[in-house]
Amino acid sequence: MSNQNDLDDQLYILLASMKEYREAIADDKKRLETFYTQVASGVLDKAEKSLQETNKQAIGALKSRIQELDKATSRLNYQFIAVFASAFVALVMVLFLALFLFVPSMDEIQQRRSEVNNLKKYSLDLSKCDGKTCVRVIKKQCGYGKNADYCVIDPK
Repeated sequence: MSNQNDLDDQLYILLASMKEYREAIADDKKRLETFYTQVASGVLDKAEKSLQETNKQAIGALKSRIQELDKATSRLNYQFIAVFASAFVALVMVLFLALFLFVPSMDEIQQRRSEVNNLKKYSLDLSKCDGKTCVRVIKKQCGYGKNADYCVIDPK
């Protein structure tokens, strides 16, 4: 039986060592799981920090671009206003210039009216001849004046 006892002892030792190995494997498994969770959380934290930093840089760049666009828009608005205001002022100036050049003054209007009234006194027969003003005269009574270029008017 000593052989049987030796075998039982060896089996008992073998079972005890297997139990120790199982406990060691379970401890190693727990340590590996802890290590993996720490690595995963570390990687996630680093990735999150990296993404936050990248986002901050992108937001800063976008803010500067937005400010530049706002300034350009403001400049364009001022230029647009300036161009249209100057065009309006130029148009008004051209209109006033046209008024002064083409509309006769009050003195000239009065002078023309007095000339018309003087001509109406004589009962002239006035008409247009090929775009020119003509007056009816008596052909037989011409040759008056210094240069003999005046004729007597034939009244209406």
